[in-house]
Amino acid sequence: METIFEKAIDLKHNNFLTVESKVPQIESEIDYNENELSRSIEQYKNKDLITFKKTRYESYKQWGFPKWKRTKLNGYDPLKYIEKINPKISGNPLSIDNIDEEGLKILAKYDMEGANRKFFLMSDTFFNTGFYIKTEKNEEKKPIILEYNLDNPIYENTIFNIKENSKVTVVRILNGSNEDGFRTTSLRGVLGKNAELTIINVAHLGDKDINIDNALFEVGENATVNVYDLHISGRISSPHYIFRLSGENSNAFMKPYFLGYNDNIIDMFYLIRFYGKNTTGDITGKGVLKDLSKAVFRGTLDIKKNAKEANASESEHTLLLSEKSRAEAIPSLLVDENEVNASHAASVGTLNEDTLYYLMTRGFSKVEAKRLLSLAIFESFIDEVEKYHKETSEVIRNVIESKI
Repeated sequence: METIFEKAIDLKHNNFLTVESKVPQIESEIDYNENELSRSIEQYKNKDLITFKKTRYESYKQWGFPKWKRTKLNGYDPLKYIEKINPKISGNPLSIDNIDEEGLKILAKYDMEGANRKFFLMSDTFFNTGFYIKTEKNEEKKPIILEYNLDNPIYENTIFNIKENSKVTVVRILNGSNEDGFRTTSLRGVLGKNAELTIINVAHLGDKDINIDNALFEVGENATVNVYDLHISGRISSPHYIFRLSGENSNAFMKPYFLGYNDNIIDMFYLIRFYGKNTTGDITGKGVLKDLSKAVFRGTLDIKKNAKEANASESEHTLLLSEKSRAEAIPSLLVDENEVNASHAASVGTLNEDTLYYLMTRGFSKVEAKRLLSLAIFESFIDEVEKYHKETSEVIRNVIESKI
């Protein structure tokens, strides 16, 4: 079987050669070993899944943990391993232990670096939770809700097999810890003809938590994937999403939202690669930063040769509520085909004083006016969450109102 390995930067372009920088690696004296692997394997019965774990472990132990200057991460010492994590579940998804031959092919076929190769392999090898989300042809599946508390380290491996003419929504909620919480994930998915998948991510973290969310989706003919991705707080929050628009008229819509305060660092990467004709991909990011928080927003639209009439767009806006908060917007547009429509834009700014003054003449205090304008950035996301989990939407609103 051909393996598809997606990298953040595609180094192949005609006869040009690109030099790739390497992230420094740091070995951990308490890294997971055969002991944790054995404990992980004991939780599963699927022989093919166990073989996958063993194979990935051989790769895992060859890597050290990253030194990320941009997030002030100087290597990592894994937390005490917990074999099984049980989230609150609604919608009856299959455990990954019930994965079938089709799902195993997806697992074997799709690979990537993720936010970092070590962390991606960590979730592939030691996953202590995960699901096989599969639809049948022409099925509109009941919404699936997965709610985790970051009391123990979470290593998630979830596979999406969304069949022709089917539809499903998955809500993934992560409630942060009061300690040094940690999560890393590996998500892989394939959408068949005319299929639709919506993923709503809510990561409400504690100030010491690290959250790394890695995903790779192949989108077939006339299929659509929508991702709403909210990140609040966290020592480091690092989503890494890649979409392959391989089918004609396939679509991907990525909508990130973020709120940083204290000294949070939110480091985002979203990539849409256009392979098929008449494909549409859009990245629209919005966020608010205050105190000493920092956000790095990297969005890449990569239009390949023969992806004629592709429609690619990207925009990102960050609102700064303090002089010491920082935002870096790095939009990238790579085009290897002439007959396309492509655009990108990014902005970083503060609240408009005229708008503040207008609201204050209507009876709002300056603090209330700032809160109202900032909250408006997240309203569309809150409305989307409320359709499926009202309690979480109210928590999000209260947190945003209290922190802005």
